[in-house]
Amino acid sequence: MGAKSIGLAAASTLLFFNAAALAAPKPVIDELFKSNQTLGGRSVVYPEGKPEMRVYKVTLAPGSTIPLHTHPSPVVAFVQEGALHNVRVVDGAEVVDLIVAGEGFLEGSPDEPHYVVNKGTTPAVVMVTFASVEGMPNLVAID
Repeated sequence: MGAKSIGLAAASTLLFFNAAALAAPKPVIDELFKSNQTLGGRSVVYPEGKPEMRVYKVTLAPGSTIPLHTHPSPVVAFVQEGALHNVRVVDGAEVVDLIVAGEGFLEGSPDEPHYVVNKGTTPAVVMVTFASVEGMPNLVAID
């Protein structure tokens, strides 16, 4: 009789915890950004080598600029706060896109030099993810 009681208690405990797990809140998954082309309509190329993912939080104060450069690997930038201007040089002319909080963009074409600038009055906070390889720089500056 004692073994039967222990068995019932164990079964009741499992049933209770299993029901609690089923009643737990479900995760909320929101896709923030997805792209297969850069702002200039180019495809990116994944580099050869030992893969290495890098994630940075970049804060650009009002008036801050990241100078003209390209990326040797795919880069996703997602603006969390504020806004920034992405300025690409296409056939010698500047093409400007305003990227605001909640928006992202893809970079990573050597044929698409660009720079970013915060022309706003508040800081721009950007999460930047590089799909790179060990030893590869994040960007290549252009003089």
